[in-house]
Amino acid sequence: MPLQEFTMQQYLVALIIIMAGGVLAFVTRKSRNVSTFLGAGSAILGALVAAWPVARVLLGRADLPVLMLQFPLGEATLKLDAISAFFALPVLCLLIAVSLFSGIDAGHDKHAYDGWLFFNMLSASMLLLLVSANAVLFLVAWELMSVAAFFTIAYRDEIVSARSAGWKYLVASHIGTAALMLLFAMLAAQSAGFEFSQFAAAQLPSGMHSVAFLLALFGFGVKFGLLPLHVWLPDAHAFADAPVSAVLSGAMIKMGFYGLLRILMLLPAPEAFWGWILVVGGLLTGIYAMAMALAQSDLKKVIAYSSIENAGIIMMGIGCSLVAIAWKQPFIAGIAMIGALLHILNHAVCKGLIFLAAGVVYHAMGTRKLEMMGGLARSMPFTAVCFSVAAVAISGLPPFNSFISEFVIFTAGLHTATIKEPTAVLLAFMIMSGLALIGGLAVATYARTFGLVFLGAPRQAKRREISDVIPALRLPFLLLLAAIAVLTLASPWIIKILQSVVLVFMARQTEFTAASMQIESLQAPVVIVVTFSLALIVIVLAAWQIRRRFFSAGDRSDRPTWDCGYAAPDARMQYTSSSFSQTIVDIFSAVVRPYKHGEKVSGLFPQNASFRTDAPDSLLRYLFTPIFSLVDRVLLPLRAFQHGRLHLYICYVAITLLVLLIWKVVVI
Repeated sequence: MPLQEFTMQQYLVALIIIMAGGVLAFVTRKSRNVSTFLGAGSAILGALVAAWPVARVLLGRADLPVLMLQFPLGEATLKLDAISAFFALPVLCLLIAVSLFSGIDAGHDKHAYDGWLFFNMLSASMLLLLVSANAVLFLVAWELMSVAAFFTIAYRDEIVSARSAGWKYLVASHIGTAALMLLFAMLAAQSAGFEFSQFAAAQLPSGMHSVAFLLALFGFGVKFGLLPLHVWLPDAHAFADAPVSAVLSGAMIKMGFYGLLRILMLLPAPEAFWGWILVVGGLLTGIYAMAMALAQSDLKKVIAYSSIENAGIIMMGIGCSLVAIAWKQPFIAGIAMIGALLHILNHAVCKGLIFLAAGVVYHAMGTRKLEMMGGLARSMPFTAVCFSVAAVAISGLPPFNSFISEFVIFTAGLHTATIKEPTAVLLAFMIMSGLALIGGLAVATYARTFGLVFLGAPRQAKRREISDVIPALRLPFLLLLAAIAVLTLASPWIIKILQSVVLVFMARQTEFTAASMQIESLQAPVVIVVTFSLALIVIVLAAWQIRRRFFSAGDRSDRPTWDCGYAAPDARMQYTSSSFSQTIVDIFSAVVRPYKHGEKVSGLFPQNASFRTDAPDSLLRYLFTPIFSLVDRVLLPLRAFQHGRLHLYICYVAITLLVLLIWKVVVI
């Protein structure tokens, strides 16, 4: 058997293991321990089996594996190339970490997530999607992923908000799927079939490739949270269980970027305005998401909006690359795309870590409200360290991995200013200033979130009763921390691997080569950044050890925080989530538009009063809710046809068949 077929078949065996384990876990669900063992064990085993062919392809040690599957209506191609293998990395990494977390947690908490059938289906469908080189098979995998995600989001169906979040996601997902069906139908009409290779060989009429790009951007943009198509994402991440949120944010929304890049590979060289759309859209998405995050009082919604913000950064990198391709600038095109791909990987690992840490906090406190937390660093030091590392990394601060990927995108923007194009300076300004503004808002967001959750005085007496994660449950956290360390320290080597991925992406649109891209010139500044990051880590660890050694616990004492001479400070005097960020939120009040509820205090004597702010998504409130309310009113009369009378339903079918027959005779 040829090596490439063996590698592809090994990948398919991994999918079968994952899916079969999910089915067996569902069959044995009455025995929680057996179900958890089968579900988590099969997910981990399948991920490890799939890791081998993925690694071989990425390292260039295997030819591109291709496998033809025969179906009654035709055949479909499965292909694992460098792009597919790269996007499989976050799926496999999070599948192992999250399955470990859920499997260990289920043995100690009867309320832990145990919906293995749909979780494994979600994981297997993402891996199938990545190797689908046929439009029909791609849509089947896409739909399986969407349906499985719906059931994982709405798994706690006894909670009304979870059901609502699931339905909101399902509606948004199928609107995007409709655009993808139209896209593939349009491409199939211009080619000899549904294979991606046939799409690439087709000669599209003038202007149709731009229509194809816009349809792809809409269809896949729903998945990765392009403004204003992001409205499903905050609630879905907030009300799903923490392991599910980690996979949704770290892996599933990346499938949207994979789909967009895959379609771009099938189209001719991009127009410059495609890249401009992505850069402007990414900039607006990132700023809007961080402004909304600063106004949230729900811990998981803050993290969810951060996922949208990072999607905006990735869009800016891809957009800069497309503009550079149109301008025939291989170096800028290469490093911008490398920065975007590196940020996809970095964000997946960091977001998995922070969502799992948030899940531990929620389990300990029984609430996601920031105002009900505080002082958890003392009782949960390990969780606090994990959360802080992930928060610093996601904010794009040194010394961690996301800083390096944002640095690469920033470098691409800086070099853009040297191009002799009329709008080059504007593009450079948008990328560099956009990254700076979004990064500043991200720092403010996570400084606020970490401070409210882990610092200060406890706002609930329950803090004295809680403890940190058990030693066994620390394993998935340590794996993700190790992944962050590897992505930070090995980034120059990873960039060299990503160069081959970028060359595969650009093989059709350009004649760029590794020599013309000159990616080696990027490695020197990245090595300097990594060295600086390593030195910063060493300094922080050394300072921590010195503090532990020379300032023992016996030399420290607890005293109340100075509060302008007030003798009896109370936890209620601390900043709330809204007061902490009020100044920044007020700057973006035209976008955020927070609700303010409170009673006006008047008179000379003290009286009871309260004040509360709330910030639901502005675009959902003012754009989509009115639209869907109008649709509901228009379609409401059609409910009269759904009355439960079987004989009338048969009549509907007969009338439909009659109309089709008449249309066949008269029209065709």
